[in-house]
Amino acid sequence: FPLFQVQKVMPNDSFYFSIVRDPGTLGPSAFSYFRAASPAFRRSPNLDSFLASPSRFFRPGILGNHYARNLQWFDFGLPEPVEPGKIPKILEELEKIFPLVLLAENFDESLVLLREALCWPRDSMDTFAHNSRDSPQKLTPLQIQRSRAWNSLDWALYSHLNRSFWRKAEEFGLGRLREEVERLRQ
Repeated sequence: FPLFQVQKVMPNDSFYFSIVRDPGTLGPSAFSYFRAASPAFRRSPNLDSFLASPSRFFRPGILGNHYARNLQWFDFGLPEPVEPGKIPKILEELEKIFPLVLLAENFDESLVLLREALCWPRDSMDTFAHNSRDSPQKLTPLQIQRSRAWNSLDWALYSHLNRSFWRKAEEFGLGRLREEVERLRQ
């Protein structure tokens, strides 16, 4: 993983964390946000056309097309293409490097677990919305399903890390987590 280069210059006890988002909503958001940067997105007249037949528009290896498929897999520096049978081992190794991966859809809960992992006091965190859309794009269940299918490596990554996140939440205590999230929101 590219992170190994970072590990060469960081202290051995560094704590690495990241954040992931459901590719069912990330894919359509990326279509809008990276449209100018990705030839695959530019070639498609609209999101529905892209999701109905992404292989019509997408060509691997073309500069900028990494935005159009498995963006989070790419961002983590994971190998592609990858044999499906190797995915679980890759994700286990990733989890060793990143002991906590936040979930965009559960951002407040993620911040509470991050605060706990970093041993920060309760009053050490405040939040405010920034760089978010006022009215999120309304996606159909079919668009979400197609986006997850097209971004299958991202879906495997997200599903694995989502399960891992909620195991950590259970260890923390779900009732305690709800209370701390409420306190953070106040």
